[in-house]
Amino acid sequence: MNRPLTFAVKDHFGDSLPYARALRDAGFEIVQQGPADVLLIDLDAPLYGFRPMIDHFSEHGATVLLYPHGAGTMLGHDGLWEPYERVDGNLVIGPGQAELARRMEYPAPTYVTGWSLCATAPFRPCPDVGHVLFAPTHPAGDGGLAESHRQTNAETFARLLEGSWHLTVRHIGTIEQNGLWPVDGVDFVTGKMDLAHTEIDAADAVVAGDGTFPSLAIARGVPTVICGQGHPPAYGTPGEKPVSLRHGDRYLDFIRYPFDAGDGPLDEIVHAAAQSEAPIAEWKRRFVGEPLDGGAFAQLVERIVLQGGHAAPIDETRAFTVAGFADEMLERPELLATFAGCFGPDDDVSLILWGPGVDADVLLAGIERAVAAAGVDGDSLPDILLLPLPGSVDSDRRLAERADALLSEWPPAGRLGELPRYGTADAARLRGAADRARSLRAA
Repeated sequence: MNRPLTFAVKDHFGDSLPYARALRDAGFEIVQQGPADVLLIDLDAPLYGFRPMIDHFSEHGATVLLYPHGAGTMLGHDGLWEPYERVDGNLVIGPGQAELARRMEYPAPTYVTGWSLCATAPFRPCPDVGHVLFAPTHPAGDGGLAESHRQTNAETFARLLEGSWHLTVRHIGTIEQNGLWPVDGVDFVTGKMDLAHTEIDAADAVVAGDGTFPSLAIARGVPTVICGQGHPPAYGTPGEKPVSLRHGDRYLDFIRYPFDAGDGPLDEIVHAAAQSEAPIAEWKRRFVGEPLDGGAFAQLVERIVLQGGHAAPIDETRAFTVAGFADEMLERPELLATFAGCFGPDDDVSLILWGPGVDADVLLAGIERAVAAAGVDGDSLPDILLLPLPGSVDSDRRLAERADALLSEWPPAGRLGELPRYGTADAARLRGAADRARSLRAA
């Protein structure tokens, strides 16, 4: 293609700007109405005009990519609405969102692009919390808010009023729409649907409804407590009935932030969160992750457009092939130690480690950390293949067709979840499976 690639954007309160800037800096040209080579849009919900816009650009040949609708963990695709078939890819913040999509069996390719919503800052512990900022879950643009969120807002606010700290409330919409009420001595600040973090930076700790705002606070290094985790997704329209999550049992524990307002006395939880970043370090790595690399992002988009989203083939493996998840090896290096204790470099066995949506360099760095944590000698490792395929149902299927077994203790999902599974207590069974496969081939 000799001409510059073109892109169009539907912005969501500034969330798209870092992505648009990266494409423009790489030589892409922005267009308003199309046609365009790429459409960046934040949602594919069947409301508010998202799908007609997707249809318009898709029908004129655009590659449609979802960029993150804020931060947090978007659960809408697990029961609130079906993923739209005209979406060609989903750009997510970190490996945690990509793994969530895999567990929900989200169909389109998923790519990890990094954190883009604000500049990050080191964690700042606070041994004596004197000023707490509360950001309740906000209503929709028309003022609607699911009753479950309204009730959580009210309960959390009442408990915060019992604390000895000074309390500031940053709310969107009226305080009544948020389920709150006026209280003398509390500072109420009317916020906007933006990424401002002035009040965050001024607070000793933040308590916030699940979503973008607490992720901003975590990225800024402010001790944070989240309330309202695990609520069913909702549009916030009047009279809306809650929907059930289809696969919540697979991922609610995985996505849960370690400090939740409902876990006990709120004063104790806030002060515990303010002591150290250690309890949230793994969650932060997964769901905030590394800053967006604009150049790498532009190259990714160009590759998706020019290659049509076609994934590279899986390299050849040895006779008995075991699949695993790269991120699980970081969480449970003992799994990697179990495999290395069963097999060595001369065995006719391969381990494929998939990092859904993670690029090859990040995947390699993570596995090197997992090998070190497992205490395994690199020279004695069995054959390991790193697989930086995008997350998708197709990637899951391709890997499941190649593998004979799965090395995992995560909840089963997709085609990979149908394979024989082996964990840290299954070394003998895993060796036996490899021996039986070898005997069948010899016969």
